[in-house]
Amino acid sequence: MEPMPKAYGITGGLASGKSTVSQFFKELGVPVISADEISREICEPGKPAFQKIKEVFGNDVFAADGTLNRKKLGEIIFSQPRERKRLEAITHPLMKTRIRQKIRDYFDKGAGLVMVEAALLYESGFAKEFHGVIAVSCTREQQIERACGRDGISKREAQQRIDAQLPLEKKVKEATFVIDNSKDLAQTRQQTVAIFEKIKRKKATQSPLWH
Repeated sequence: MEPMPKAYGITGGLASGKSTVSQFFKELGVPVISADEISREICEPGKPAFQKIKEVFGNDVFAADGTLNRKKLGEIIFSQPRERKRLEAITHPLMKTRIRQKIRDYFDKGAGLVMVEAALLYESGFAKEFHGVIAVSCTREQQIERACGRDGISKREAQQRIDAQLPLEKKVKEATFVIDNSKDLAQTRQQTVAIFEKIKRKKATQSPLWH
């Protein structure tokens, strides 16, 4: 009898290193589903969230070519918690449905392990659907510095986005495994490989959400 496939989440705070860890898992042959990519997919013209966002937020959050202006929308939702909740009410159910389908597709193709990279895994209540969660951590100062350099945002904007999420220490406390990404990449890779080996040895329980 074939071992039951497993689905794990990768989460963390803004710029804590989720994508770095995801890349290391890809190098180990593990399919990784990006919640951010799914978010972009469902918000494309003609896709499920597109019209709903237009109805709720108006034309101001759309570019001249008709596509969603994610920067403008981000400025609104990260400065106004009520607006952020309105957006999440539109996107989260659609994202969960699409991610579940992609996980099932990978399982059907024979994948024994699938990872889902999602910043809001706990905030959205999605974490409980996985066999386990990996939290990627670093210091708040590193988050701010990395976010400013990567996204070209101000220190204030970075702080706003960090504060809009569940505190990183709480995610670390809840997680099945933790990867400390505050040092060099070699150490982060080493921790990723060690967790990969542990997950391979763990037996998965039945999850009706995936089967």
